[in-house]
Amino acid sequence: MSFPDLPPQPPPIHAAARLYGERALADTLEVQRTHPCVLDQAYGADYWQKLDIYLPREVREAARLPVLCFLHGGAWRIGYKEWMGFMAPPLTSLPAIFVSISYRLAPAVQFPLPLHDTYEAIAWVYRNIARYGGDPDRIQIGGHSAGGHLAALAALDRQGFISRGIPADVVKACHALSTPVDLDPEGRPEAEAQALRAFLGGTSPAKASPLHCVGPEAPPFFVAYGSRDLPHILAQSPAMIDALRAAGGNPLLRVLDGCDHFDANARCADPQFEWVRVVRRCLADASALSET
Repeated sequence: MSFPDLPPQPPPIHAAARLYGERALADTLEVQRTHPCVLDQAYGADYWQKLDIYLPREVREAARLPVLCFLHGGAWRIGYKEWMGFMAPPLTSLPAIFVSISYRLAPAVQFPLPLHDTYEAIAWVYRNIARYGGDPDRIQIGGHSAGGHLAALAALDRQGFISRGIPADVVKACHALSTPVDLDPEGRPEAEAQALRAFLGGTSPAKASPLHCVGPEAPPFFVAYGSRDLPHILAQSPAMIDALRAAGGNPLLRVLDGCDHFDANARCADPQFEWVRVVRRCLADASALSET
């Protein structure tokens, strides 16, 4: 998988997503030209089961750096890991390691296979990241939109890690950015509802919804969304915070002022952007991720 051979994908559901994707690809290409990275590491046999690793410019010998694994959005039906590399510089400068993960897409596959990909990718990182200076005991996970959904669900349902022979608490924190947490298609615009049905297949929406999977073993959560985000994100994100608190957690919520669904991620290249500042603080110390 490289920029010249990225396979074409269907048009996005939301018109603004096209420009967002084009900009993300261009900015990621520049980062790959100018920053150390290890690309297209396979964690499975499928074309889409790959990840990119972005490294600090200098890594001390025997470093034990924190790691953020991040999944792209695209309504579970489009998107590339190459959309996310632009986010790396303000995080690798901490220093930390940034890992961008791709996963199989609907309608070629349905839930839970993209979630299985998420577990497999994290298991690969846990077993291999030390060779790049990362600490397998300091892995955090996040994602934008559909990627945030997969990250949140993996963080909440730890059986997927246990079954792959890695620690149940491998994920030390979850950063859900503009993330759908209730996958019930009822009441959604038809294009969004169709994407949800294609992703879910025969799975009940509740089983695939992080909002309905919150329990007392949830890791620290950072839930953020744009003040002009999509209607279902505006409604569901505060509900997710309430569910995490009801389960005994102390999650952090941030409304990113002036951002729409795509700005909320596109601005993550800015080290002064609030989302970046919070994540940097949490990568340095996962216990810092709590509402105070």
